[in-house]
Amino acid sequence: MDNRCQKHKNWISESNCSSNAFEEMNITVPVAVRGFADVGNVEFKCMGPSVITRNCDRTPGNPCAVSKFTVSQRLRVDIPIDFGAKADVGEGHVEFNDSDRCRCAN
Repeated sequence: MDNRCQKHKNWISESNCSSNAFEEMNITVPVAVRGFADVGNVEFKCMGPSVITRNCDRTPGNPCAVSKFTVSQRLRVDIPIDFGAKADVGEGHVEFNDSDRCRCAN
């Protein structure tokens, strides 16, 4: 083991001064984001009267065997949707910028 990595167990300081220390490193954390959407109660509202369109193919004097028609209705549809996301964060890892330095202790 490199001497720089040994811990100083018996180090006693008699001075009363402050010091700032820093270390540059990269922290890597895996993140997974999953989106979701929750739909609330859907509400409908009729917008005006329904429209009936008749579709009868017959020749004059020959009655229809079947009456065919279509019905149309204009609607307003209110759909409340709540959108969101959940993030799952994994365990972080430390990478030093200088590969010559001490390795992390487990």
